Amino acid sequence: MTRKLVFFALQETHLTEDRVDLINRHYGHKIHVFGTHDPTNPTGRGGVAIVLNKELVAPERTTVYEIVPGRAIMLQVTVHKGDKLNILAVYAPNVTDSDGSANAEFWQKINKYFEDHPRIAKPDIMLGDCNMVEQSIDRLPSHGDPDDANNALDNLKRSTQLKDGWRTTFPDKLSFTFSQVATGSQSRIDRIYATESILETAKEWKICTSGMITTENAPMTDKGRWRIPEYVVKDKDLLEYARQQGITAKKELEETLINPQSHSPQKIWYEFKMKLVQKARERARQIIPGYIRKINEKQLELDRVLDDVLGPEAERAKQAAKLQAEISQLVQSHYRHRQQDRKNKA
Repeated sequence: MTRKLVFFALQETHLTEDRVDLINRHYGHKIHVFGTHDPTNPTGRGGVAIVLNKELVAPERTTVYEIVPGRAIMLQVTVHKGDKLNILAVYAPNVTDSDGSANAEFWQKINKYFEDHPRIAKPDIMLGDCNMVEQSIDRLPSHGDPDDANNALDNLKRSTQLKDGWRTTFPDKLSFTFSQVATGSQSRIDRIYATESILETAKEWKICTSGMITTENAPMTDKGRWRIPEYVVKDKDLLEYARQQGITAKKELEETLINPQSHSPQKIWYEFKMKLVQKARERARQIIPGYIRKINEKQLELDRVLDDVLGPEAERAKQAAKLQAEISQLVQSHYRHRQQDRKNKA
């Protein structure tokens, strides 16, 4: 589940320039954030950012272009042998069943930017939240989106020679990036487009659930003292081990009442605690691989539901939404446990 990322794109960041500077000061030894915010409401809507992994690419050799304020930003990154890679991150406006005008205007603005700035290289990669789909196969229940939005995106793809990487690799496969909890509907509105030369070497396209949970206004916390992780405290094996060790410790303590010289109560208590800590660490290492197995099993079950094209669409959508929610919960639990383990080892 560990992935080595060179860069990643974020949408709806609500980051002001001051917040971006603060992040870069705090985490600048590992990452560098480039962002664009909404001109009228920077903390309330929109916002796009690209985060670079400084272990793999130098931000000093990067040029940033604000294509559409708060909606689209492009980085020109210098990679191996001095080659340039142009990465465009986008966050498109929403569409409705009948209105795609705002979405269409967004793609038109990007197209016009490159027409007005012919000396600026066009993107090799475009990725982010498109907030629309090009084909009905990318929605469940299946339906298309307004023609004006699709036509505008088509024009941009044509002028930049970009292709949908995942759909090019899997022409008929159903998989989704966004699930609407209230309705159970799903869609593949988050996509990565790339040029033909990029696609020739791009392998292992996957749609994965993120384990990160974003919580606004959460307080900053430090590691604190080590404690048994919550998911291990509830483990049946550990609880049974603690019960047995507790019985043994209780007997030893009772013996000290008869023969005070036989044992030290403090030593009995200390050894009991150390045995529990050792067992808890052992169970933590065993539990995490179990999460990966459960995630894989649920993903296979989800794939079977989505691939069953003969089944009733409404029932498939309901089952798929339930499974996706279970996968998200498992991935988030796995992520939290890995984070807790890192803190425990620190």
